[in-house]
Amino acid sequence: MVKAGMPLTSEADARRWKLANQKRVSKLTPNLSPSTDYSETSESLDAESLKSQTPLGRLHRAKRAELVAYSLVMKAYKENSPVAMRSAIQGWGEAKKRVSEAEIEHAQYEELTRATMKTSEVQEVYTKFLGQIRSLLDALPASLATRANPSDPECAKTAIQEGIDQIFIAIQKAQEGFK
Repeated sequence: MVKAGMPLTSEADARRWKLANQKRVSKLTPNLSPSTDYSETSESLDAESLKSQTPLGRLHRAKRAELVAYSLVMKAYKENSPVAMRSAIQGWGEAKKRVSEAEIEHAQYEELTRATMKTSEVQEVYTKFLGQIRSLLDALPASLATRANPSDPECAKTAIQEGIDQIFIAIQKAQEGFK
């Protein structure tokens, strides 16, 4: 180990050097052939989506890399190799970070391209348009009563109001389905 560069200044320095040099990448090439650990995802992601330069393509690649990294963790675990395990876990942790970053980037892209909207924006749009419809429906009985039944406008107003109340009840039931 001294020939490889381990310092002889102190035992602590020697331990630090040894730990740092255990992180070296193995000279063995990892077996990245399809395995049962991540083949399901590779079937669902076509080659074009993996090659795409969009945020969605980067997300697909990050998820694929995370699955491969996890399969390397499991391989190191099965081989009972602490050095390979440490390296594989570190790689898996990095891959998980990249998946999170890609998910955030994809969400921001969808929001920017208006593929998705924030809940507050959707509520604002619905409130604006449904508020206008509600105002029109509230004014409807008074505005139609005399035209619907000129001889007895109060009777027509009551009938129209009952119809509108039924519409409001249906709307409230539909709103409960979204909660």
